[in-house]
Amino acid sequence: MYKIVVKGGLSPAESAEIMSCCPGATIVSGTDEEIASSLPDTEVVWGSLDPAQLAQAEKLLLMQVVTAGVDHLLSPELLASHARLCTTSGMHGATIAEHVFSLVLAFARGLPTLFGQQQLKVWQHYRPTLLQGQVMGIVGFGSIGQAIGQRALAFGLQVIGLRRNPSPSPSATMVWGEDRLDELLPLVDHLVLAVPLTPATTNLLSQERLKLLKPSAYLYNIARGAVVDEDALAAALAQGELAGAGLDVFATEPLPPDSPLWSLNNAIITPHTAGYLADYRRQALAIFLDNLRRLKQGLPLANEVDKGAGY
Repeated sequence: MYKIVVKGGLSPAESAEIMSCCPGATIVSGTDEEIASSLPDTEVVWGSLDPAQLAQAEKLLLMQVVTAGVDHLLSPELLASHARLCTTSGMHGATIAEHVFSLVLAFARGLPTLFGQQQLKVWQHYRPTLLQGQVMGIVGFGSIGQAIGQRALAFGLQVIGLRRNPSPSPSATMVWGEDRLDELLPLVDHLVLAVPLTPATTNLLSQERLKLLKPSAYLYNIARGAVVDEDALAAALAQGELAGAGLDVFATEPLPPDSPLWSLNNAIITPHTAGYLADYRRQALAIFLDNLRRLKQGLPLANEVDKGAGY
């Protein structure tokens, strides 16, 4: 039966659930030092191994990580490993979609301006924007993008999703291929970035592409900071070439104090919290247990990453 390594602590209840799912398994948990001697014959890991640890884990069959994005994990050692890599993709859809819509509504109803007036005790009317009839483009129309699209349709927006293999979806008005990004940008009032970070998506929203957006458009990034040219974005916001941006991810995190993004009154900065869930670990464990069962039964794994594609 499998030898399972769990990075970090493991509660008795969690250990019991793993044993119930996989009777006879050997479970080792703890710090890097505490699991080191177990790696050579480990077959399953809940958590992520660094390159040096992967080099030792020659029998590894499955590495189930607790994140949706894996751009920070795709080392040469992992790419060379026979281990299958699975994520918690799909777990974050509702919470990230709600985060995005908190930003969309904040801009539409003028909350940044109104909060500023409140601090100054200024009573000044502000004309909000009606979302109904506006266009939202969602770049990266996977599970998170579709959750955002569902909510956008409920507010009466038209939704255009972009993905590698487009097909009709109840979460969008239209779904286009990712090769139509330049066609999409001039059309949108709201642009959501929900793509994984890969070589193909690094600097996807370049200075040139930012200029394709309408000055009245808003940008929301819940993907990865490196998907956007941050310097060009800050300049566009400062110069009124873009109406606003809701940003949860950044090229460098924490966002450095000297970043010009901090001081822009048309940018809302959140500290990479869009995917927060109060019961995050519980949901991540459920996905891990499901994949343990699938692995035992020789079934396709949930959320398996194409390591070549990067997602």
